[in-house]
Amino acid sequence: GAFQGTSRNAHSYVSALFKVFFSYAGYTSLNYSIDELRDPVRNLPRAAMGGLVATTVLYVLSNVAFFIVLSPEAMRASSTAVAGVFFTTAFSATWGQRIVPAFIGLAAFGNVMCATFSASRVVFEAAREGYLPFARYLGSVDGRFQAPVWALAFSTVAAAAFIVGPPPGEAYDFLIDIGGYPSWVFYGLSVVGLLVMRKTHGELVRPFTTWMLANVVTIVTALFMCIVPFVRPDGDATSIPYWAAPLAAVLFIAASVPMWYIQVVIRGGLDRSHYSMQTGEGIK
Repeated sequence: GAFQGTSRNAHSYVSALFKVFFSYAGYTSLNYSIDELRDPVRNLPRAAMGGLVATTVLYVLSNVAFFIVLSPEAMRASSTAVAGVFFTTAFSATWGQRIVPAFIGLAAFGNVMCATFSASRVVFEAAREGYLPFARYLGSVDGRFQAPVWALAFSTVAAAAFIVGPPPGEAYDFLIDIGGYPSWVFYGLSVVGLLVMRKTHGELVRPFTTWMLANVVTIVTALFMCIVPFVRPDGDATSIPYWAAPLAAVLFIAASVPMWYIQVVIRGGLDRSHYSMQTGEGIK
């Protein structure tokens, strides 16, 4: 049948889903720079939906083309990107081994640029809100470049450490899983928070309203993505234990709790934040 030879273990599917969701992650980057977007109430939903639909269509058509030209055995046996094997088979080795890798490199470069832009804005806003120390630097805008240079430098150095620190090979999948796990923890909690606020703050104006079906699907998916990684798979295909990535992600989240307590509760970061001082609500 069509699913002959595929895995029936839930852990295999959640591991694959982390990579699939990672490939779609770029469309959310605009959320981190809404203050730099013209008419965000109108343009943000259009950009998000447009980017997601376009990416989905391209991915689906690519997979259809792969299955038309290549057999499942050829794709599984490939030691390189399936796109390279596809173009080698459909056109020539020059396409598959030279031209396609160049386009993949350009696509990866574009994703890095997008991620660098959005990550610096997260650090910048977190510092201005009072959640990070050294807000004088991380929450500042350079007068010459009109950009959060310190926040950009911080996120770039952190990303470089994650790239060059771990060994190559299996570490790539390991890092994707570490990044994906806490994302789904907070995706689920965010949607639960939205539903709670609908009950407790029903009078608030909502420029964006999510569908209840989408909320339920997101919560169920988040539970699946957060629980199943701790379920033992049929067999460890790598030298890294199956529980290492989710456990490391949980430890990262746990380590942020004392950091939050020191910065927000003990040091009064929110009262000393950039926005509190601007509105006159901060410490006098």
